[in-house]
Amino acid sequence: GGVPVPAIIHLHAVVFTAWLAFLLVQTALVAQGRTAVHRRLGVAGVALALLMLGLGYRAAIVVTRLGHRGIPGVEFPDVAGFLLLNIASVTVFAALVVAGWIRRRDPQAHKRLMLVATAGALVGPGVSRLPLFSGHTALIAVPVLAFMLAGPAWDLVTRRRVHRVYIWSVALSLLALPPVVGPVSSTAAWRSIASWLLH
Repeated sequence: GGVPVPAIIHLHAVVFTAWLAFLLVQTALVAQGRTAVHRRLGVAGVALALLMLGLGYRAAIVVTRLGHRGIPGVEFPDVAGFLLLNIASVTVFAALVVAGWIRRRDPQAHKRLMLVATAGALVGPGVSRLPLFSGHTALIAVPVLAFMLAGPAWDLVTRRRVHRVYIWSVALSLLALPPVVGPVSSTAAWRSIASWLLH
């Protein structure tokens, strides 16, 4: 048989999948005009995002201690890089969700923040595990960038300008992508932090 998967990873998968279900429900509620219910459920969304933050940190440390350097197509020279990628990704996700909640009375900003939070954090890990994409870095990058840039592209087509929320939120999400994380993870400062987290 294969190597047993730690329980934290199964819990991580269930909770992160729950976020996608939550997002679909919230989107459907708005589409049906049930904005009052949507708003009431919003606090649960923030709580779920913060739970994802904690689980994300814990899962990242567990898999890194097991020696994981990434997944096929998104691998780092050592475990420190994969640890930083996971921590950066879930931190940016939670920050954008909280920002979305703060801007909840501004529907145009709110929906864009939720979209970028989800696209930036969840598309990459999900796509990279699909048979067609697994092991192919360039193929993985295509849907990740497509999801992240779809909103700004729609703005350009329909509004003739990109909403300012997209500009800073997409820029923030780019900080959690492998090409940015890689050089940072090789610095002495991060290696020191990674060593402290793993011991």
